Amino acid sequence: MKLQNMNQDWKFWEEKDAFALVWNIPESARDITLPHDAMMEKEANPQSQNGGNTGFRDGAVYNYVKILTVPEEYEDKTLLLKFEGIYMNAFVYVNGQLAGKRPYGYSQFYVPLNDFLKYGEENEIRIQVRNGAMANSRWYSGGGIYRDVSLGIADLAYFVPDGVFVRTEEASKELALVRISSELKNRGHRKKNLRMETVILDENEVEVARDVTPVTLFAGEAVSMSRRLAVEEPRLW
Repeated sequence: MKLQNMNQDWKFWEEKDAFALVWNIPESARDITLPHDAMMEKEANPQSQNGGNTGFRDGAVYNYVKILTVPEEYEDKTLLLKFEGIYMNAFVYVNGQLAGKRPYGYSQFYVPLNDFLKYGEENEIRIQVRNGAMANSRWYSGGGIYRDVSLGIADLAYFVPDGVFVRTEEASKELALVRISSELKNRGHRKKNLRMETVILDENEVEVARDVTPVTLFAGEAVSMSRRLAVEEPRLW
């Protein structure tokens, strides 16, 4: 999966009325570049319910909006957003529809986009961060989208993000056995006959092991695969 940085050209504003039904971008919205710590924009408040855990800074409800133009040919791609960290209670809307959410403020998460996009047109990506409930942290957390955002682009058949795992099962001066597990998915409506090629390179990018495995993915199928590669005379740590 190819990752494209999405940190540029966002609009930001603090929500003064969390129950407002107007879905617009106010004139007060500012242009920002991510990562962004909204909590640092406020002055320290001696009466803050967060206390010294956040440097006496209050949380609030924050809004971030980005306009994303999606080419028509991307209808045959897999598209998702990768968020490396939003503090906290993040709700992700695509063209006004809730596409994903993550209450926890420290973990990375992904939001699939394909079911919500308009291809060949502009699309609104809106993230609402509900960080107004205090106190909610034992240390300074920051507030808002405080880590990178990326757009993931892959074919209809693809490796699931964070779905590749490598483990050394045995290691000696003569031989190392490496097990590699992968999660694959086919979003398409037709069967895919593929070839999965795994190559291990040393620090000089010289090939030291290779495996080629045929893979058949039926429409909508997700599978986990595992293979073992042998590396002769490994350079042990």
